[in-house]
Parts: sequence; C-alpha cells; structure tokens
Amino acid sequence: MIKNFVWILILFLASACAKKTVPTGNSNSLSEYSEDISYLLPTYEEKSKKEEKVVETKVEEIVIVDDSEKIKSAQAKILEYNKTFNNGQGYRIQIFSGNSKTDFENAKGYMLRTYPNLEIYESYSQPTYRIRVGDFIHYQDAEKYNSLLKQRFGTTRILSEKINIKKALNTK
Repeated sequence: MIKNFVWILILFLASACAKKTVPTGNSNSLSEYSEDISYLLPTYEEKSKKEEKVVETKVEEIVIVDDSEKIKSAQAKILEYNKTFNNGQGYRIQIFSGNSKTDFENAKGYMLRTYPNLEIYESYSQPTYRIRVGDFIHYQDAEKYNSLLKQRFGTTRILSEKINIKKALNTK
C-alpha cells in the first residue's frame, strides 16, 4: 500500500513540474485585443488669433545715483562707533599654571625679556598661579605665538577670553 502511495506521489510531482504548453495560433490571443478609448483623452480647443492680446511694454529710463558720499559718511560713523569699544571677544595664551611661586616668577621674567610686545596677565587663586599672555583677535595669530611658546614652556593652551581690542590691533 505504501509502495502504491509513493508511486502516485512521484507521478503527481512529476506532472506538477512538467512544462505547461500555451496554445498558439490566430484564435483570440491577447495581442489582437483592441478597444477605442479615445473618448477618455482630454480635448483642447485652439484659440483664434483674434482672441490673443497684444501686450505693450514700456522701457523706462535708468537713472544712476552716485551714493559714494553717503557711503563714506556711513563708514566714518561706523569707524567712530567702533573706536568706542575697548573690550571684545578674542584669544589669550596660558603659558603657566602651577603652585610654585619661583616658577611663576621665572616664566614672567622670561616673557618680559623675550616678548616685551605681548601684554602679560597674571592671576593668583590660592594655591594656583596663572600667566596668560597676549590679546589676539584671530585664532591663527594666537597659534603662531603658541607654537613658539610651547617650545619653552611645554604645556601652553589658547583660551577664548575678553581682550583689549586696542592692544590687539597693535600686537603683530
């Protein structure tokens, strides 16, 4: 009985996997189907030439106004206004931070001898001494001095602080 069931199953699977044939010929194939659906397409009406409107354009004369005096006056006002500012955002280089007063004095003395054009800002918050130097508007200017000072002090860092703008403009 099982043998007959196995044979029937094999026959069934073989017939299921067999290639299906599709009838060919001229009888009612899908390629011959046609239907007129032109009534569904949108229609457009042509406008007659009489309905077209003629648009006239006017060319206006261009007048060139010389505002250079007004611009110079505004620039002078801005310059005077900017001169009133003493402090602004910029950068300083911290060259020393430590507890030793002698190291603090040595670093300060070195800066006074080697870089007299840089302003020195010293602070003491018990027990730490700090020395920050320079007033730099641009980070790139601070980096130039930082690379030189790093050779001497080893651990230097550029800090963003409020600086004296007038001194920053004089430091190069």
